[in-house]
Amino acid sequence: MTILNNTSDGLHPELIVLFRAVAHLGKVEAEELIRICFPGSVSEASASAIARLRGALSRWTELGLFKENEGHICLNDRYVKEKKESLDDFTNKLPSFCRNLALEERNALPLWGESTAVAADFVRGIAWLLAQNIYGFPTTWTGAESIENEQIVGGRKIFQNDTRWTNLRFWARYLGFASGDGGSFINDPTSAIRDELPLIFGTQKELPAKDFLSALSIRLPVLDYGVYRKDVEGSLSMTTWRKPTEGHLSMSLSLALRRLDLSATIKLAGKADTGSSFRLTGRNYRTWVGFESVIWDGGVK
Repeated sequence: MTILNNTSDGLHPELIVLFRAVAHLGKVEAEELIRICFPGSVSEASASAIARLRGALSRWTELGLFKENEGHICLNDRYVKEKKESLDDFTNKLPSFCRNLALEERNALPLWGESTAVAADFVRGIAWLLAQNIYGFPTTWTGAESIENEQIVGGRKIFQNDTRWTNLRFWARYLGFASGDGGSFINDPTSAIRDELPLIFGTQKELPAKDFLSALSIRLPVLDYGVYRKDVEGSLSMTTWRKPTEGHLSMSLSLALRRLDLSATIKLAGKADTGSSFRLTGRNYRTWVGFESVIWDGGVK
């Protein structure tokens, strides 16, 4: 099972179309939903597109976005459009819905083995990418495969083939773990972290750095200190993978926090030379700023 197999599971364009149709209709018969999302006659050229729609519907029903009852499809009860919320605004929440589903334990574990969970391939892949030197990481499958072969120990595999590598990059961008495209693609969890800030802070405006990072690792366990990240890092050779220096964050998390700080979304406060501080890691493993606490204004500018 996998969400990275283009042929059987589709990509986020198919998912968006299905989601919007179901959100608008409320409840719809499964085959009618496919006809709505792909109107017209079925030709040889369109058959694969229809297969991707069916695959996406099946996979995201399994993950818990949709639910099926007596052949009818509706959204899971946890996803409810507010009365005055537009369909476009509701659709803008879809990446967050999907990200949280993919990271749920029931969908992510086990990460390894012959009978992995439905989202294990995505979770495994994104945790590995976010642990890398993001400024020197290749953007091609052959380059990534070479690094994987050097780093992974114990006969495990992150990717099966170039198709899953390509599709991981699509999903990584859509789910907020990457930015850019082609040669500018970079492992960058800024968007995912931004989405989680309200749940991390709640009614508080400032958190100690340790508490902030602990909460972040629970919400997004593919980041530093998260359980999925630790699992993947445990399969990496310490001779070919460079672990962040004590008290330093990974390059990917450092980039995201730096971007959020520079955009005034958060403020990284405090000094870098205390026992309770953490330091950001930049290009060439250069130390950026350090911080003792994180301040958030609730998104109100």
